[in-house]
Amino acid sequence: MPLTDKERTKARNARRPVSWYLTWTALTVVVISILSGFILSLPVWQISSVKVTGINYLPEAKMISTAKIPRGENIFLVDLDEVKARFSNVVQIKEIKIKRKLPSTIVIEIKERAPYAVVVIGGATFLVDEDGYIIASKSLSSSIYKLDISKYPVIRGVNKKNLEKGMRLDEKDRTFVRAALEMLSKFIDISAIQIEVGNREDIVIYIEDILKVKIGGPGDIERKIRTVKAMIDSVKGKWTKISYIDVRVPDDPVIKFR
Repeated sequence: MPLTDKERTKARNARRPVSWYLTWTALTVVVISILSGFILSLPVWQISSVKVTGINYLPEAKMISTAKIPRGENIFLVDLDEVKARFSNVVQIKEIKIKRKLPSTIVIEIKERAPYAVVVIGGATFLVDEDGYIIASKSLSSSIYKLDISKYPVIRGVNKKNLEKGMRLDEKDRTFVRAALEMLSKFIDISAIQIEVGNREDIVIYIEDILKVKIGGPGDIERKIRTVKAMIDSVKGKWTKISYIDVRVPDDPVIKFR
């Protein structure tokens, strides 16, 4: 019985040596590589722009300069992790992502650290974010934060020796400050608050530069602040007649009149 066309093709392929398949496989890989290399080398993939998003304070030109991304370089040859690493010392950046936007743009997505409070350290005044990072000195004319610092709470008495790597409030200070401000802001204008943390077991809060509140240690802060609110409500309109409010023992608070 004569062979069918399918059977003849199968028989012919079976007689082909392994080297035949290896040769065609190698040729296919070479052709694909050449085509890929040609496509990727086209001028359309050359970087023509670098864009920065998410910034309110940081200068765009400075961010582009820090990235050091050469125009005209192939967009696929840029090491995005290396570019990201160049921003590691920019303390004002909380998060950063570097992305390719084909065909020819690199996008730098930034989430900035926003000013949260004014901190006085050794006579110098600084801005910190909510995580306790020092992001600027108010006295520097070159500061990127052109702000009215009177709108922010003030933290005094921070010991410079306690700063983490000289650039962040230590965990105890930042944890207490954040918790206290979060609760106080629910019933007091945040700009009217000053916190003295020089002695951690004798913390004092000043409200509108008039009312002194003795907090004591940082423990049980939620109950202490709730007690402060209750006592403030009870002496509304009489602040100037009060020497201090003492909530160091929240179950036995004291109002000391002048």
